[in-house]
Parts: sequence; structure tokens; C-alpha cells
Amino acid sequence: MIVSLMTSNIWADVFGNPVKDRDSALVTLLKRYSPDVLMLQEVHPNWHRSEVLRSGLRECGYRVSEPDLGGNTLNYTPLAYKVSCFCEERAVFKLYDGLNDYTSKSVSGSLLREILPEGGQGKRFAAMSTHFYFAQNDEGNEARISNAKELTACFDALCPDGIPGFCGGDFNCDISSEPFALLNASGIVCASTIAETRTNFIRTHHKNPEYDAEKGQYIPAKPSKKDNTLSIDHIVVRGSGVRILNYTVITDEEALILSDHCPVLIRAEF
Repeated sequence: MIVSLMTSNIWADVFGNPVKDRDSALVTLLKRYSPDVLMLQEVHPNWHRSEVLRSGLRECGYRVSEPDLGGNTLNYTPLAYKVSCFCEERAVFKLYDGLNDYTSKSVSGSLLREILPEGGQGKRFAAMSTHFYFAQNDEGNEARISNAKELTACFDALCPDGIPGFCGGDFNCDISSEPFALLNASGIVCASTIAETRTNFIRTHHKNPEYDAEKGQYIPAKPSKKDNTLSIDHIVVRGSGVRILNYTVITDEEALILSDHCPVLIRAEF
């Protein structure tokens, strides 16, 4: 079974950066790359009100998972999957404990089963979307260490017994950090480190795209020239026998209009 998964921090509209025009950029990317599973971060209120979340994803063939949010009003880290390819057996959501700006730092995920054309039982795997705490100081690092422990618990709960698990998101730390050491100790590794091929292997985050208010449009940002090992956006994986066939950092013009983070796309086989 081969599955493609894309993660994208779509840049919350709290920095004078309206969603308008960026929402159509996201739809264009989805139509172009057509990932089987989509993990989003920074989906703040105006994103939820946008046509993309209200109808655009559905028109592209996706269903947005709707886990029980436990009293929270919004899911800032939603996950979507191709409804023609998978059925959802279970959905989970966890708002991270401790420091949590906008109550946006969370993990949400689904246990998915492959739909076979001839019927029968397809393969199962788990997919999750997450966003770790942001501050680059001692407090922020301790929060991310806590986030990593909670994410590991979600892996344990959602994909036991060797079921492959994937999680994409903005981890706000690179693969040499303490939070990643904790993930690695639990068998959770970054897809970029085990990918058989890599495309556009650069750092995922970059300067903000600029909004030209006079023209009413965004000017695409310039992608980073730095090494990918400095990235803070990742797709991590756990499961024996999982191959990461390809890892790609997407730097299309639409991606550089959409956000200050480039989407990451992988193809995995298990």
C-alpha cells in the first residue's frame, strides 16, 4: 500500500495577513499534489469560516475528521483524508497541557482503513496533525518536551500492535532537539532522515509573504536557502516495515503565498 501525506502550517490570520487569496492557493496545491492525507496547523477562526474549510476540501474529495474536542471550540490542527480511499475507524483529539497560546497547540488524528475496490478488509494506519509550543527559550523547550511525551501517548493509543502511524506538523524544533530525542527513543523518527529520495531538500520555514494592500494580493515569499536539518516542520513515522519512498519540500508560488512555512509531502509504503 502506498500513501501520500502532506503537512502544512497555513499561517494564522493574526498577523495582519488575511485569509483571502491564500485560501485559493491552498486549494490549488491540493489539486496539484492530491495527497491522500492532509494535516493542517494554525487553522484559526477565519480559516474555519473560509470557503476552503466549509466546502473547498470536500470539493477536492476530502473529509475533515471531527473528533470530540472535549469542550474546545475549534480544532486548530485538523486532519483530512480522501473519502474515496479510506474510512475512519476512530478519531482522537488532545489539547496539549501547559503553555498553549490561543489554545492552538494540540494533536488530532484518525485511525484509517483502506477501502478496497473488491471489498474486504484493507490495511489500517494512523495519521495525526500536531503543533508544538513555539517560544524559543527554556520554558518553550520544556513545553515541547511535554508535547513530545503527549504525542507519544497518542501514537500508543491510536496505533498499537504494529499499526503504522504518521504525524505531520509544526514541531517548532529541529531533529537535533530534546523533544525529538524523546520521540526517537519511542521509535518515532522523522521521515526526512529515512527517505529513499529527497526533493528540494531545504529548510521548510522562511520569511512571511507580504500583503500588498493597494493591489489586494500577496507577494510570494522567497524560500529558505538553509539546510533541511534546520526545519521545524516534519512528518514523523513509527512502524516496522514502513518505507518512505520520497520526501519533498513544496516551494511552488502558491506555497510561498500561502504561508511562512512550506508544505512537506511524503510517499510511504507499508
